[in-house]
Amino acid sequence: MGPLRVAILYHDDFRSHKLDSISHPESPRRLDLALEGVNSLVSQGFGRLLTLVKAPRSPLDSFRLVHDKQYFDSLVEVLKSRRVLWLDPDTYVSPGTLEALLRLSGASHKAVSLALKGVSSFIVGRPPSHHAGFKGKALKAPTRGFCLLNATALIAEVLSRHGRVAVVDIDVHHGNGTQDILYSRGDVLHIDIHQDPSSLYPYTGFPDEAGEGEGAGTKVNIVTPPASGDDIYLDALKLVDHILSFWKPEYIVVSAGFDAYRGDNDMTVTNVGTRFFHLAGKILSSRAKSVVSVLEGGYGEGLRKALPAYLLGLMGKKNKLWEPKTRSSRGAWRLYRAYKKLTIYTIIKHGKIQLPEEIESKIKREERLFWLKKMGAEKKRRRKRLKKGWWGSGPTEADT
Repeated sequence: MGPLRVAILYHDDFRSHKLDSISHPESPRRLDLALEGVNSLVSQGFGRLLTLVKAPRSPLDSFRLVHDKQYFDSLVEVLKSRRVLWLDPDTYVSPGTLEALLRLSGASHKAVSLALKGVSSFIVGRPPSHHAGFKGKALKAPTRGFCLLNATALIAEVLSRHGRVAVVDIDVHHGNGTQDILYSRGDVLHIDIHQDPSSLYPYTGFPDEAGEGEGAGTKVNIVTPPASGDDIYLDALKLVDHILSFWKPEYIVVSAGFDAYRGDNDMTVTNVGTRFFHLAGKILSSRAKSVVSVLEGGYGEGLRKALPAYLLGLMGKKNKLWEPKTRSSRGAWRLYRAYKKLTIYTIIKHGKIQLPEEIESKIKREERLFWLKKMGAEKKRRRKRLKKGWWGSGPTEADT
């Protein structure tokens, strides 16, 4: 397969969602950094593979497909007030938020149209999406995490009517809103690689959160410890590739967050370089007819470096932003392997996804060894009790 073209969907209206008097990490500056990353590829001669497309304007009504009526209607009323309001300690609306969301709606529709023609796209827009659940706050999260409406879920919903769909989230935070919306959907696969939920917002996304009803077994959470390096994240990608190989999606929707990139922001503790993001793009583009990427997190260097590396992977080009491979500590690997084992065990338990025989047999073998060791320990305890002349509620001298 030759190099693939990617449409960059953007409009200046995405800058309208902003706070003029207060500093906030989710600001229009993120678009400057993202476009800087895109333009760096154009200056290196990749302009013929990257097409800048003006995001059209479209009504918000399509978001009713993935959001509760009461939540959607109340949010629209707030947006129409065109005031600065804080919906929670993280998430705000401003006079220009409505315009930004109208463009996000239009960009989502355009991305679907392109995907159906076999053209991949990247929505360089805001506000982000993946923390916005069916009723706003998702899965008991304390806030909406900067998100208002879920474009990732909307695109997946519409594309699922045309073919098999997988959603892959590579943001450092768990995509709790997307999981919430798709949790009972058995026809949409959702894979999420994120930092240990016990250490990071939104505190959800453990391996046993695998879906419910028809969706049980189609939600896969791959947990990485804090301070994970390239080695752990690249290993996680192998599991993603195995799952996609079985699922065989026609379309992949990506929550493309770049805040796992080392030094992206003051809160970043992962040590991940461009290798992971480049390989992620390469794997995803090889597993589907087309890939729709929606900008999620990323607040600094991740947008400058990881984003263009990801685009190079999508286009099937070599990583021009090569960086030395970073390695994780033994402690990080122990925790990662424990979480990974739970993820694989959960997949096997539900039976919706079939992994390669060597992976499944290894987990089953380890499970058998665990129970054999447990049974052996129990036998030793019984023998000790018998040697002491006591067993269960056996007879006493008073009984004899």
